[in-house]
Amino acid sequence: MRSLAPKPVLLVLATLLIVGAIVFIELQFGRAVPDDTRAQVDTSPAETTAEPSQPTSTETASGEAERESAEERISRKEAEFTRANEIVAPTGFINTEGVSIGENLGEKVVLLEFWTYSCFNCQNVQPYLNEWHEKYEDDGLLVIGIHRPEFEFEKDPASVERAVEEAGIRYPVVLDNNSATWDAYDNRYWPARYLIDADGFIRYQHFGEGAYEENEEEIQELLAERDEISS
Repeated sequence: MRSLAPKPVLLVLATLLIVGAIVFIELQFGRAVPDDTRAQVDTSPAETTAEPSQPTSTETASGEAERESAEERISRKEAEFTRANEIVAPTGFINTEGVSIGENLGEKVVLLEFWTYSCFNCQNVQPYLNEWHEKYEDDGLLVIGIHRPEFEFEKDPASVERAVEEAGIRYPVVLDNNSATWDAYDNRYWPARYLIDADGFIRYQHFGEGAYEENEEEIQELLAERDEISS
């Protein structure tokens, strides 16, 4: 009889064990699902930020707008300034075998001076031209003297060459005996100074003596501009 008594107890114990096992399994799987979901959410931003970033059109556009293009610069200057004329039909050269404004575009700032050797005012200006030539030649300044005679005796090349040597002129001198370059600039004065930037535009002019400090400041400004646009 004792052998029959434990059966209900064993049955109850077995049932409890089965129910406990089921609850345990459900609890374990129930926690695993949220953990997996959280892991997927956490890794998604990492995958997104790992992709290489591409520059936006705004960034590119702003970068290009920071520097004025050569075409824009020339267009702006054409609206503001007068383009310098070329040296026309020279009748001779001193201190050079030949020189032109066009061959120095983008390379030099040109200071063009109309003078004649017997002109008293021209003689007073000469020391400043010599100084600027010596001071700024290596920085990109090209001084060119356009010798346009007022009197017939000033047309003699040997006399002009002698005057150039006596005045200590070391920069190129162009003989303009037929007034071709004089007329191209519609010039009417001795001395007359025209300062031409590296793009070939007249940026400053002065007739007669004086304004030396102002002239030198303009030279410095245009040399700085030349360095900027050529960099």
